[in-house]
Amino acid sequence: ELTVALSGVLYEMQDSGDLDLVLAKRRLGNDLGTLIYREPLVWLARDPEQALATRPLPLIAFPPPSLTRAIALEALGRHGVAWRIVCTCGSLSGLTAAARAGMGVLVQPKSMAPAGLTEIASGWLPVLEDVEFVLVPRKGADQLLVNALSDDILAKVRGPRSS
Repeated sequence: ELTVALSGVLYEMQDSGDLDLVLAKRRLGNDLGTLIYREPLVWLARDPEQALATRPLPLIAFPPPSLTRAIALEALGRHGVAWRIVCTCGSLSGLTAAARAGMGVLVQPKSMAPAGLTEIASGWLPVLEDVEFVLVPRKGADQLLVNALSDDILAKVRGPRSS
């Protein structure tokens, strides 16, 4: 059974025993799970110039407990950039639709930047910390199952990245 959700939700489900293996994001410095790869977060907009001219900065974001949202809000706060959430959605397709409609700025891992959006050049908004994608097995899960699934996921995810 596959469950797709925010990393924080997946971790909560795993803690309650609902998931045996989680593929999710973690913050830098966290040693939870097995590192698959590290990815920079980027600011995206349909029309960066228009989005940057709007104050407070219009943000499109996943709801809490989104790690990406938290990193973006912390970076804006550290740099004193006024912001407001203009769209919240639990699915990337919903957030992408809002960003493509020109509602505001979206933060995503660079490799997951949706088509039709432009990365905002560095220097206009605060630099965002990277995130790491990890595999986290549940304590007490069937080790053979977890190992087989982990090996398959690692082969698929690391394969294209190493070429």
